[in-house]
Amino acid sequence: MNPITQTIILTASSLRMIPHIGHYMFHHKDFDDDLLKVQDHKATVLNFIKAMTREKTFRNLFYYRLGEYLSIFIKWMCPGDPTLHIWCPSIGKGAHFEHNYSTYLNAERIGKNFYCLQLVTIGTGHGHHGDTGRPTIGDNVKIMTGATVFGPIHIGNNVTIGANAVVFTDVPDGATVVGNPGRIIERAKI
Repeated sequence: MNPITQTIILTASSLRMIPHIGHYMFHHKDFDDDLLKVQDHKATVLNFIKAMTREKTFRNLFYYRLGEYLSIFIKWMCPGDPTLHIWCPSIGKGAHFEHNYSTYLNAERIGKNFYCLQLVTIGTGHGHHGDTGRPTIGDNVKIMTGATVFGPIHIGNNVTIGANAVVFTDVPDGATVVGNPGRIIERAKI
């Protein structure tokens, strides 16, 4: 895009985001790790404006980190993706949602450096032993397109869950899971 056109668009966009920019500037440490995953991999105010302008899923994460009650006053100015639903008590820093339309995240906890693509469902269900509950997801987990993770299970650290996998049993650290039902096809040597 032409630099002059880009400057005009970002300036116009930043006017509606004055409250957002203020929150970012005063609490940037809460958002920087997420911002480093997008927009030139730099945590700057300009890149924050770019991310908020271009990436609706980043907006969802920003409002999640801001909190339900505080974000309600400003998210109408710059709405997020209405099909990305986040219902987790805790998501670690450095999360990145890419193309996350029709995604539902309802885990007990999601660790840091979480990467998630579209059409993913994480939620309540019956686990392997019939127990009802939500998954707990470790650090550095990647969940690919269309995967479903449900029940009171534990997903370890450094795990990749493949596209369209259905996971309802625990997954150890360093594993790659594919298929329906999910099966481990690779384990990292730890």
